[in-house]
Amino acid sequence: MKRNLLALCCGVLFGIGLLVSGMTQPSKVLGFLDVTGAWDPSLMFVMIGGIGVHLVLSHWIVKRSAPLFDTTFHLPAHRRLTPSLSAAPRSLAWAGGSAASALGRR
Repeated sequence: MKRNLLALCCGVLFGIGLLVSGMTQPSKVLGFLDVTGAWDPSLMFVMIGGIGVHLVLSHWIVKRSAPLFDTTFHLPAHRRLTPSLSAAPRSLAWAGGSAASALGRR
């Protein structure tokens, strides 16, 4: 019960942060996705900030002997990428090349 309440509080805090920063506005998301027009990089800075906080805190947290609300950490047993994940960069490159060639034909 305590873990579920903590997860709810974290989700509410995250949602409030998105609302206060204006990142839930469709115009912000569309402005970020519109790379050929009036591109709005503010969503990228929010993502970079979140990734940076995660990188710093995850290393600090895993160094602890146990998490605050559980007896052990539940980490993956191996770090090997599955074939579907290793194919993701090739798929993204293929999609980006297709989009670039489509835009060049206009």
